[in-house]
Amino acid sequence: MKSCIQLGHFRQSFRGKKSCGWVGLSAFSLNTFALFSRGTIALCPPLSAAPYRIRPTSYRRLYVTTALRMAPRSSKKEPDAASGTPNKHDRVTRGSTKTPPSAASIDSQKTSEAPLKKSAKRTLPEDTTKENSPKKKAPTHQVLTERDDIPRLWSDEQAAKNGSYTMRIASWNVAGLRALMRNSPHALSDFVREHNVDVLCLQETKLQESHLDDPKLKIRGHLLEKEGFDSYYSCSTARKGYSGTSVFVKRRQLIKGSKVAKKQKTLGSYFGKNDERETSSNSLKGTEELSIDPHLLVPEGVSFQMNVDKHDSEGRIVVVDFPSFTMCNVYVPNSGQKLERLSYRTEEWDKDFLSFIQKKQKDRGVPVLWLGDLNVAHTNLEVWNDGAKHLAKQAGVTAEERASFEAQLNAGFIDAFRRLHPTAKGHYSYWSQRAGNREPNKGLRLDYFICDPSLFDEESKTIVRDSYVLPLQQGSDHCPVVLELEIKA
Repeated sequence: MKSCIQLGHFRQSFRGKKSCGWVGLSAFSLNTFALFSRGTIALCPPLSAAPYRIRPTSYRRLYVTTALRMAPRSSKKEPDAASGTPNKHDRVTRGSTKTPPSAASIDSQKTSEAPLKKSAKRTLPEDTTKENSPKKKAPTHQVLTERDDIPRLWSDEQAAKNGSYTMRIASWNVAGLRALMRNSPHALSDFVREHNVDVLCLQETKLQESHLDDPKLKIRGHLLEKEGFDSYYSCSTARKGYSGTSVFVKRRQLIKGSKVAKKQKTLGSYFGKNDERETSSNSLKGTEELSIDPHLLVPEGVSFQMNVDKHDSEGRIVVVDFPSFTMCNVYVPNSGQKLERLSYRTEEWDKDFLSFIQKKQKDRGVPVLWLGDLNVAHTNLEVWNDGAKHLAKQAGVTAEERASFEAQLNAGFIDAFRRLHPTAKGHYSYWSQRAGNREPNKGLRLDYFICDPSLFDEESKTIVRDSYVLPLQQGSDHCPVVLELEIKA
């Protein structure tokens, strides 16, 4: 009863309180259990020592609960095996005279069923065994797409014998120039040195005009300046961090009074001596002995528009007029993940761009070539998984895009790589980084050099000699592609 009084004391302390939460009485080791309900006391059987918790919900009632650690009691009696009489712990349906099965009968039933299960396993047919089961196919992501070996078709030694010069033009979608410079500060400089590049064309630079002269970024007037390149940038004004193209042309030492394209002004050009000193030192990069007139390697003009308002705001082209040919660096619009720009790309951009190229060729009277990320895989050789069902709705591989590109070629132009390597397989320029497709070479060829047929004529002053991809170059989800031109004296 002492414990009942103690509990009653706690009840009085909570009088008038609606809710006081849970209160533990771990200090008490109770031999009896009391439940207060409207002033009445109910005694319960003794319980083992356990922590009690009191939850008063009002001054009228006090609930006492206990957290019992339920454990099987060893005092339970097993039913008599001989008579099958159930003990008090067995459940018997009210009104039923059936008795639960005895332990002996259960054991005998288990022993009788066990051999049946084992025998069933032994009688399985042989074609269902593991040895005869078909082997699982390797996951598709582990399949390696082979890349055919192709020979190099031209060299500087061959050009020297002909008294000509090999002009190397490289094209690379860098998927963000600032990101490339941040992650690999020397990627471009190492690249132009290793491959002896004369012209470097970049796509998807994602630059704005404000980025070019930002002293922290050091782009215009700094990027490839020490390597002796002049730079030209076209930036998107329609959207920030979108599209954008640029061209870097190796600087040559020329005779005074010659007509050359004006270099885009830099901040350094306003600080006379420093800029003059840097220019004179970098000009030595182009003073190597040439077997041709250096004027043939210097642009006569540079432009950045097609003169079509709906296209010119995205900074997608840089046109460089060399004396013997016209080069256009272009980043063709992507149709979008849901093909939302498919009609714009095929019905508007492709047609207007073709008209622009044809007009440019007619006005200048020299061959024209365009290059860059054209965002189309033209034939089955340009796709690692050609024939897959989802390709019909994948940007760059749709029937509409392929047909539109085919129409451009049929207008009188040639894919340089396929002309020189018509059956080469596995030479892709783009791989999905999200899917991890670069290592197994599961890619697409989206980057091209499209040339006027006269550039393959042996009598021409400028001749296409070789074209290839550089899949080992890291830094983007695309790799660079290269075109080698023989420039005759």
